[in-house]
Amino acid sequence: MKQKISYYINRGMMGLAFNMMFTATALYRIDIAQLEIYQLILIGTAMELSIFFFEIPTGIVADLKSRRMSVIIGIFLIGVATILEALTPLFLMIFIAQVLWGFGYTFISGALQSWISDEVENKNINQILITGNQFKAIMSVLGIALAAVFGTKDIRIALYVSAGLMFVLGIFDLMHMKEEHFEKSEHETSIWKSYITQFSNGYKHIKKHQVLKVLFIIMLFFGLYSEGIDRTYEFHILNNLNFRNLIDLPAIWILSIVNVLIILLGLVLMEITKKYIKENKHISAWLFVFTATMMTGILLFGFLPYPYLAVGGFLIFHTAREASEPLLDMMIIQNTPSKIKATVLSTFGQIDAIGQIASGVIMVIIGLTLPINILYLITAMLLIVPLILLPKTKVKI
Repeated sequence: MKQKISYYINRGMMGLAFNMMFTATALYRIDIAQLEIYQLILIGTAMELSIFFFEIPTGIVADLKSRRMSVIIGIFLIGVATILEALTPLFLMIFIAQVLWGFGYTFISGALQSWISDEVENKNINQILITGNQFKAIMSVLGIALAAVFGTKDIRIALYVSAGLMFVLGIFDLMHMKEEHFEKSEHETSIWKSYITQFSNGYKHIKKHQVLKVLFIIMLFFGLYSEGIDRTYEFHILNNLNFRNLIDLPAIWILSIVNVLIILLGLVLMEITKKYIKENKHISAWLFVFTATMMTGILLFGFLPYPYLAVGGFLIFHTAREASEPLLDMMIIQNTPSKIKATVLSTFGQIDAIGQIASGVIMVIIGLTLPINILYLITAMLLIVPLILLPKTKVKI
């Protein structure tokens, strides 16, 4: 099986399983576990702490040992973490499950993109990454729909099914995911020396590269802004905007409709982006537009007094965000040599996690003391820094 097809299957299956999982866990934590806003943020922070500690070590493993092996390990760990959360609605158990989920995610983060870029030798990698995101988006719609169907009976069924899909994907990758262009590093006798050398090479590359240095700061602020809205938007839609009473539908269907609209709009925007994007300077311009759109959407979501228009603001925010994610990967991949690709991608993943951890602490304090619209105001203002810095990433490779 061609590696490109295998990549699309991985992206599609992850979209299916993750969105079934995310849609279900949102309601599971609000209605069954009955978590408060600050607890929702703390759970997100737990996952980001896990990513912070493990992102670079697992990225180094992917670069030194095998990107394929790293992806497969991560897939199975996420499946186990999802089952663990479904077993009991206790806050501590959900907290532990999120730590394990974050650990599993770090094995996939950076490794999957690095694997496919090497296997196709970077040929048409921009188009492949965006197409992969489109496969993920299409299958995400199915995942959300299945979460809604299962959720009307028992929300935990969706969690168990999504975990099962991850195990199926892991078995598929063991059988069909090939790694033909990866060059395993053998130059160090000590594995720890190899890890230290690999990390040092990745850090030095970022430090001396003008585009990556700017992206490093941008990624920090993308991490800082995201935690406030990621952990609270379901609560805001269902409770603060009162959609439970506005629409005569189960809460799981309300969240599913919102998430499906996000994905469909994101598909359209990604197709437009794929058609017009050509060079690094275009990537930077598109990211600037998407970031400004995200900022506007958050403010509309937080401050519009009309529930349907406020949710429209959230759709605007999330659609732009979905379209921006593959562009960030493109900029990093295009400016990084193959041997340290997963390490550099994981380093950026770690700086994003640092931002989210710091943001989690700040947002918990805000959530306990101030209205949620102030939380969203601060969230939006943090995107001003990326807007200022993005024009500086137009430097040629």
